[in-house]
Amino acid sequence: MKTYPWRQQWHSLTAAVVLGACATGCERAPSNPAAGPTVPAAPVAVRLAPARRGDITRNVSLPATLAANQQAALYAKVGGYLKTIRVDKGDRVAAGDLLAEIEVPELLADAARFQAELDLAALEYQRAQDGWKKAPDLVIAQTVDTAKAKLAVARANLDRARTLLDFCRLTAPFAGTVTRRSVDPGAYIPAATAGSAATTPALLSLADFSVVRVQVAVPESEAPFIRNGLGAKVVIEELTGGALSATVTRFSPSLDESTRTLAAELDLPNPQGRLLPGMYAIVKLGVETRTNALLVPVEALVVEKAGTSVFTVAGGKAVKQAVKTGFNDGMNAEVTDGLPADANVVLVGKLTLTAGQALTVVEGKP
Repeated sequence: MKTYPWRQQWHSLTAAVVLGACATGCERAPSNPAAGPTVPAAPVAVRLAPARRGDITRNVSLPATLAANQQAALYAKVGGYLKTIRVDKGDRVAAGDLLAEIEVPELLADAARFQAELDLAALEYQRAQDGWKKAPDLVIAQTVDTAKAKLAVARANLDRARTLLDFCRLTAPFAGTVTRRSVDPGAYIPAATAGSAATTPALLSLADFSVVRVQVAVPESEAPFIRNGLGAKVVIEELTGGALSATVTRFSPSLDESTRTLAAELDLPNPQGRLLPGMYAIVKLGVETRTNALLVPVEALVVEKAGTSVFTVAGGKAVKQAVKTGFNDGMNAEVTDGLPADANVVLVGKLTLTAGQALTVVEGKP
């Protein structure tokens, strides 16, 4: 077999390069004297709070509307021309105050005629009665009875006319504030009947909101917990001063079939008139209360997708404990399982802690 000298030279050169590379790569890299040893992370300052026994209430926040304690639209019982009107929007009136007068000359004439007929009927009855007593053979009893009946009819006609005249004077049925006025003096006022009240405008609208009704629709799921005297907080965004305390005053004994809600009302005193009918409010009803529950501050809860947990401290390290919670009132949360009654929990707040992390406990705000 023929050999080539240049091939042997090539193999010798390749082996030398490989050996050199191995010798260079197999040497240990020199250490960096500037790196130094690893420094542990500084402990995180946290605050602790003890778990405690106490009462906690489950609240339900629901939208509500303020309504007047009493309100009425005042119509005219008789038709005529408005003679005077003494009040306007915003005026306060007392019960029985004269608000407006309607001029109906026909009723005055009718009352005068009925008075004359009554006087004549009374005279005829008296004569018939006297004649029957003096000469019962000449005056029959039927004549006396007829005169008596005519007298009763005349009296009824006069009473009706006087009653209609009384309706010409529109008075306040209760003390309140005028909320609407839709007529002026001289306007013709049609009589409002049962069929025309829906289309006939009211002269005035009167409302009493010295006490306002907070009307709230309670969902079916919470309806069994509603009772008179149930505590609540009422928040009205338009007003400052915080939540107003109230209790359930009355509620419907049945659900609305269309909305499946229970109509409940709370009364709020309104001596200064700051609460106006039609205002929007939020009612926080304390539907359930548990006594002697194990409570921790809401700041101590860590809510994650996997569940709820709290942190405690043992040996300067963070210990994560899974817990089960119950009621939460926004300040405290009930712990039903997973935490000893004498535990101190970390107020996590906005901190991000991990199990085993070094902690240092401080007083007050860290």
